[in-house]
Amino acid sequence: MNAEQKLERNKIYLSALLHDIGKFYQRADECSVSKSKYLDADIKNLESIYCPEDRKVKGKRTHKHILWTAQFIKDFEPQLKGLLINEAGFSVDEIMRLSAIHHNPSGNEINELIIQKADHYSSGADRSKIDTAWQDANEEEKWDSFKKVRMRSIFEGISLKHNENEVWTSSYKIRLVLCEMQLNETFFEHENNEATPDYVKLWEKFVQEVKFVQTSSFKTFSETFLYLTEKYTSRIPASTQQLPDVSLYDHLKTTAAFVICLYDYIKENNNKLPKADKKPFLLIGGDLSGIQKFIYGIIARGAAKNLKGRSFYLQLLIDNIVNLLIKELDLFDANIIYKSGGGFYILAPNTNEIKEKISSFENTIIEKLFEYHKTDLYISIDYNEFGEEEIYYDVNNNEKRTIGDIWSELSEKLSKKKSQRFKTKIKNNFNLFFEPNNSNNNAKLDEITGEEITGKEVKFDNHLMNAYTKEQILLGQKLKDVDYWVNSLEELNYFPEKAYNPIGLNSYNYFVPKKFFGNKENQNQLKKSADKVRAIAINEINFLETPQKGIENIYGFSFYGGNKFPESNWNNTPKTFEEIAGVEFSDSNKTKRKESPNLVRMGILRMDVDNLGNVFKRGLSADKRSFSRYSVLSRSLDYFFSGYINKIWSRNNNFKEYTQIIYSGGDDLFIVGKWDILIKMSTEINTEFRKWTCQNPQLTLSGGIAFVAPKFPILKGAGMSESEEKNAKSHKFEETEKNSISIFGYPFNWDNEFKYLVKLKDEIKYLLKEDLSKGFPTDVYNLMEQAELIYNVKNNRYVITNYQVVWFAVYNFKRAVQQNANETVKEFLKCWVEKIFTGNIEEVKNTKYHALQYIAIAARWASMELR
Repeated sequence: MNAEQKLERNKIYLSALLHDIGKFYQRADECSVSKSKYLDADIKNLESIYCPEDRKVKGKRTHKHILWTAQFIKDFEPQLKGLLINEAGFSVDEIMRLSAIHHNPSGNEINELIIQKADHYSSGADRSKIDTAWQDANEEEKWDSFKKVRMRSIFEGISLKHNENEVWTSSYKIRLVLCEMQLNETFFEHENNEATPDYVKLWEKFVQEVKFVQTSSFKTFSETFLYLTEKYTSRIPASTQQLPDVSLYDHLKTTAAFVICLYDYIKENNNKLPKADKKPFLLIGGDLSGIQKFIYGIIARGAAKNLKGRSFYLQLLIDNIVNLLIKELDLFDANIIYKSGGGFYILAPNTNEIKEKISSFENTIIEKLFEYHKTDLYISIDYNEFGEEEIYYDVNNNEKRTIGDIWSELSEKLSKKKSQRFKTKIKNNFNLFFEPNNSNNNAKLDEITGEEITGKEVKFDNHLMNAYTKEQILLGQKLKDVDYWVNSLEELNYFPEKAYNPIGLNSYNYFVPKKFFGNKENQNQLKKSADKVRAIAINEINFLETPQKGIENIYGFSFYGGNKFPESNWNNTPKTFEEIAGVEFSDSNKTKRKESPNLVRMGILRMDVDNLGNVFKRGLSADKRSFSRYSVLSRSLDYFFSGYINKIWSRNNNFKEYTQIIYSGGDDLFIVGKWDILIKMSTEINTEFRKWTCQNPQLTLSGGIAFVAPKFPILKGAGMSESEEKNAKSHKFEETEKNSISIFGYPFNWDNEFKYLVKLKDEIKYLLKEDLSKGFPTDVYNLMEQAELIYNVKNNRYVITNYQVVWFAVYNFKRAVQQNANETVKEFLKCWVEKIFTGNIEEVKNTKYHALQYIAIAARWASMELR
């Protein structure tokens, strides 16, 4: 691509990113076009050029928001001119026309048509033809009415009750709060009132921050501007009719991504727009496997120190891989649909060059992973082709492929590659994998990971280890004090610390506090690295609040689940598992216990979203499966797991002191903590997730908690919690599958069974403090084990096969009633005589469990809490 084409490409990308910013500006205006104090006279005169004529009323113009788009570009002309200072024959007027004319293109200018097509593709429909798009335009004529329309949650429209190709109408009852993005309750809680949103203040804040972005680089301005649109337009509906559940941010982002893809595709195909049956796009997917063994396969005494670092290292690895792939394919951040949780999706042009680069890139990364981590880690990268036929819903052909199919087919491709790990490498070098290893039997082992020490060995914290193990430990510890992650394509020698360069990718990462940007020398050095450095604020939305304020470098923000951790009383280091389990030490070596609970146990929690594959494949109505909606869906889930999870953790002192988020992002999490605190935290996470997803019964979490001693091997503990999670995933209560938590080896439905179990546990705990026998929990648990309960598939119930236990239990309970003077205890025991005899519990009458199982598990739980 020559310099002229590169400039044209940058120009059309920026124009696409700006094309509907007028919808935000217009809503901040108190007047219509004729009376607007924001619109200059020359902009108003463009109405007949930029705004299309109404299809029904001759002479009437619609889609007037594009005039405010034009005004925005005029307002920021000085900044935009800075991008063009070295570009002869190119003006801001060209950007204005490309951005504003997408509803009324001239018909012979290819770049205008590209933006119009991309706008339609983002929406999932040809918006020049469908009625709802014109209804949306007409709403602008009813002055102020469209301003009152709040954005709806994407989660309210999710349903798994329908067939894959079925169309249905969703009822949107919840209005999302209009505000800038925040990691607090205001942003994550919903409201139902109809108050008019305050667009004026939001617009003023947005404009003020755009002014901070001073650069002569197209890429720097575009990428930083994209982050600002995420911050300020994630709660603005892209339209009031067709897209009330799609934010303006997601629409701008996916439109810009489609524009770049179309531009590159047509340059390889005679400069003509693709026909409907062509496949000009690729959905690229990547999946990193081996994560569990890599993170948790470390010895217990060093696990707490190293878990966070290893977990963050993997996220850093994925981020660097995606950034490098975007650079290799010459794409923009807008093309990244999703990256989190060891995986990513990218929208790319379907060209031969791109396909060749993907294949080459995958091989390079596989080789690098093998060089550094042998067979522990592996990456699968693949793609799926698609085009207009998949993007647009066809009411006359509901059997054709949809965008949902594109996602699911790609997922299957990646799964197949994962099952054939190192296939090519094994074929080319069989002996490397299957010949005896000639490694030295006397080789020293890393005392944290158990791996053989290769290269430089280091002594750290009284442990011998690989140099990279020390780096990972320090990386995990550093997170709590880090404000910015600085990523560079070149090594920056002026940084005070050595760069993190995962698997030798030549992608350099630095982690610094905000004050780093206050140093004049650092500021001057950063200015010299324009286009090569990005500074990303970690869990901080106000990413331009530095003295540098976006000058010459890309600035943005990113959420990361669990950057803080509970600190030990000694040396401000992460707590050991013993300390997390409640033990206090009297010495810095942590060999002498000062205080300790009678029961020292740690919980290991795993949770993830149920049926997510089906949600992406068929959770949206067939006519609503647009790329912009999938962007909203994946982003909204990640906001919770990568962002809001930190708020849930930090606002509860017990969570802050006794739990550590090892990983949380995408749609799942892994947390360790004091066993009883962790149960409460899992309940809180489930409650908050259900609020965030509008109490939609189709969007639920399932999880499992394993209870182990602090020195128990973490890899085995992780496996046990995985088994508990699988129990929850296979559980069914009444007609509801999954939506469960599994503890003590038994899964319980969150909404009914678990609530009852907690209530029963609390009741028994209270009675144990009164006059209920202290041996009651042990006795009743032994009775459950002696009862030889088996699951009757036909009746969907557990039944007792050793029925003598029932008589024995009834006898013991009645005798306890006679011997106990406490009326509350007596009433409780009498009530449970009948429940054990019948096996039924009225409060959860449709449960599969026998009453004896409930009382035994609840009593054991109560007893553990009292120890």
